[in-house]
Amino acid sequence: MKLSKRLTAIVKATELTPYDHIWDCCCDHGYLGQQLMLQHPNSQIHFVDVVPHLIEQVEAQLITSSLSNWQCHCLDAADIELTNLAGKNQKHLIIIAGVGGDLLMDMVKAIYNEHSDRPNKPDLDFILCPVRQLHTVRQGLLDLELGLISEQIIQDNKLFYEVIHVSSQSAQAVSLVGNHMWNFSNSDHQTYRQIMMDHYQKQPNSLAKKLLSLYQALTESDQLS
Repeated sequence: MKLSKRLTAIVKATELTPYDHIWDCCCDHGYLGQQLMLQHPNSQIHFVDVVPHLIEQVEAQLITSSLSNWQCHCLDAADIELTNLAGKNQKHLIIIAGVGGDLLMDMVKAIYNEHSDRPNKPDLDFILCPVRQLHTVRQGLLDLELGLISEQIIQDNKLFYEVIHVSSQSAQAVSLVGNHMWNFSNSDHQTYRQIMMDHYQKQPNSLAKKLLSLYQALTESDQLS
């Protein structure tokens, strides 16, 4: 099955690092996870959704496949348990996409805080693609001190998305406006920046003014290398 541009970008981002476990949270119909099974045959792919009938449908499809590197979990993504799977040098990637920034960061904080202080804490990466409230996500990642691996702007079906890849092992701070994802020779990126500036220009609060000034201050030096 052909994936959307947004899901294709997420799959591409997973190629940067090998993982023992990849968690497709809020997996819906499981299209992303099924592609990850093919892309990462040596990784265990976990399908997670809180809706029982969705997980049942995904599991029914997976049972008929020739691949065995998968598990299905019917639970809230915030409640996933990583330490039961975390042996020495086990590396986990948690993917959360297609939900608002507030809910997404509630999940990230719950997962990270639950596991970060344990003696056998897993090595955690996240790939995040919220549908709105980008500043909530970026500020939340800064607060948790999760460092940037990569970020990109994706236009899919006339909508813009940001795909943000962070790690507990990265020391590169996340920017509130994504300093490493812009290409101002790309008209789509120019359009997206204008959309964000127009959005914050309409809000009469100090945070909006700060974000507007940061978008306005982006220069050619902030472009993709």
